[in-house]
Amino acid sequence: MLKKFYEDMTRALEAQYEQKPRAFTKINMQLFQSFIDAFKEDARVVWTSYYSFPMELLAAFDIAPFDFEIATNLLAMTDADGSVQIMSRAEEEGYSTDLCSYHRIAVGCQLLDYMPRADILLSSSYFCDGKSRTNQLLAHYHGKEAISLDVPNRIDKESINYVIDQLKSIMHKIEEVTGQKLDPERLRESIRASNRAREVYGRLAEIQKQKPFPWNGNVAINMSIFGNLMAGKPIQAQLYQDLVDECRSKLENGKVLPERFRVLWLAWFPVQPTVINEIFRKNGVSIVMGELERVYWDEMDEQRPWEGLALKSLKNPYVGPIEQRLSGIEKIIEEYDIDGVIHFSTDACRHSCAAHRLIADALQKRNIPFMVLEGDMSDKRKYSEDRTRFLLESFIDVMAGRK
Repeated sequence: MLKKFYEDMTRALEAQYEQKPRAFTKINMQLFQSFIDAFKEDARVVWTSYYSFPMELLAAFDIAPFDFEIATNLLAMTDADGSVQIMSRAEEEGYSTDLCSYHRIAVGCQLLDYMPRADILLSSSYFCDGKSRTNQLLAHYHGKEAISLDVPNRIDKESINYVIDQLKSIMHKIEEVTGQKLDPERLRESIRASNRAREVYGRLAEIQKQKPFPWNGNVAINMSIFGNLMAGKPIQAQLYQDLVDECRSKLENGKVLPERFRVLWLAWFPVQPTVINEIFRKNGVSIVMGELERVYWDEMDEQRPWEGLALKSLKNPYVGPIEQRLSGIEKIIEEYDIDGVIHFSTDACRHSCAAHRLIADALQKRNIPFMVLEGDMSDKRKYSEDRTRFLLESFIDVMAGRK
């Protein structure tokens, strides 16, 4: 069922690209093709987290990466009712509705035998503790090993070496699974490709400071999550440059929507259909930045690739003390002339939600309106259109009062 969904989506995207070539359409084509590749009989399939694991390491191997969160929850984008039915299959087996819908739908797909084979399962300690636990659960179904990259809450020589040692251990595990030894030059090439993409990604972030905002903000947030799939591959920089060129063209030709308010969006953007974009377009609200859309990591030294990969993980906004996350939020507010901050929150996501009070206090000192928008990524049973509309329109009124 999943494989057919990916194939159907790929064909639709190809037709869309042929009619109107767009970089983001091509990025989505890369995403869905990666899912299809995981179903190939001769593939060595590594389940991982596109958004958090240092994918440059995986790019140095001949493997098919598969992120079960992104792969299964895209179903909610086109079939919210069908997604609920899949979640219900997991709930029938005792998986609580308190668990993240991302994980319930993944477990449901596993129980329904929709998933591709897994040869090894990788996750990380940051972003999502539920992902790591679900990774262990799904590894049990596949009879394979689940490994979690543990990233400490500090940056020093000891923590860097700790992460490096784990990455090298994971590298040996991948070698065992693939029967392929890591080529050091291929890893250096992966680092070079990642650095090129980082530079172009920075250009895109600079363009996002333009008024009006020349792109779709919620799309940019989602790309910052799954775009890391391509980290370490030359195509990542190529596609990001295409996005830069498209945004510049829109600005030069005046093909941008009117803008009254500029919003920083924290955490995630729901996959299931909502009225959020409709309300924002109607009221001239642009989501100009998300926490992960900026370049928060340093250029990596290709001669010291392991240290570079470790530091990229350690500098993630969701690692370390809350001050690290707050510093990033405050920097975005200053650089992007933010009118208001919205934190999309789902109860299951403790990594993002636990900081609500501290974020609110920091923004209050800056006189920046802040709102917690409660909802769910994929479960329509936890979404209220009326409540969402009321909260967003009320928040827009608050921003208008500050103008």
